Amino acid sequence: MLRFRPLVADDCPLLLEWLRKEHVKQWWDDGDDTLEKVVRNYGEREEGLERFILVGSHESGEKPIGYFQYYLLPDGWIGIDQFIGDQECINRGVGTMAIQMFVEMIVREHQPTSIVLDPSPENKRAIRCYEKAGFKHYETKAGEEKDLAYMMRFENGPR
Repeated sequence: MLRFRPLVADDCPLLLEWLRKEHVKQWWDDGDDTLEKVVRNYGEREEGLERFILVGSHESGEKPIGYFQYYLLPDGWIGIDQFIGDQECINRGVGTMAIQMFVEMIVREHQPTSIVLDPSPENKRAIRCYEKAGFKHYETKAGEEKDLAYMMRFENGPR
């Protein structure tokens, strides 16, 4: 079972641990390499941005396994970013299931016209995951750090 819970300040050491892992750092590296930077960048509430920890439930209890966020964009769109921090959950379908649940939660709460994300065109594992969750490529463009962004969209409503 998977569920989302809001990110709290006590999650910052765990976020730092995940952000230092090579499988995360390869695609998500904003320079958050100290606890102080993580607290500054993730610990403060921002208007229009919601942050969550993905939690996996097992017979032995619950375990945080990933980070998810969404942010409001113009025209009724919502952008999402996420990563699985627990390496044991990679390549096991957890990401696809979590993305589907996250999209369902966002649609239920906000009814956006579209939900978008922007992986690197080289991040084939993430792109496959997003395609399985119903996202479709619509554009490749320069991203925020001048790297290419493989823009994908999930359209809410008739296609």
